Amino acid sequence: MVSSYRDKHGRSLEYLRVSVTDRCNFRCPYCRPETGELYDPPADHLKASEIARVVKTSTQLGVRAVRFTGGEPLLRRDLPEIIAAV
Repeated sequence: MVSSYRDKHGRSLEYLRVSVTDRCNFRCPYCRPETGELYDPPADHLKASEIARVVKTSTQLGVRAVRFTGGEPLLRRDLPEIIAAV
């Protein structure tokens, strides 16, 4: 480990939350706008290799756990590749 990252309150960063997509197959009222579904185009998402690089760098700074979130992460077709890379 290179060094431990600490926030302005002195807390160490122990886990990383990575939102791999904003797409979701549910219509939960708390996260879907009433005016329609607004999604970022897949071109705006990090590539699997970029996510792996972020996770690797984060673990060098003391991160011990990674959470993949979204939207619905399982809608991302390359999720198995992302998981295998980290």
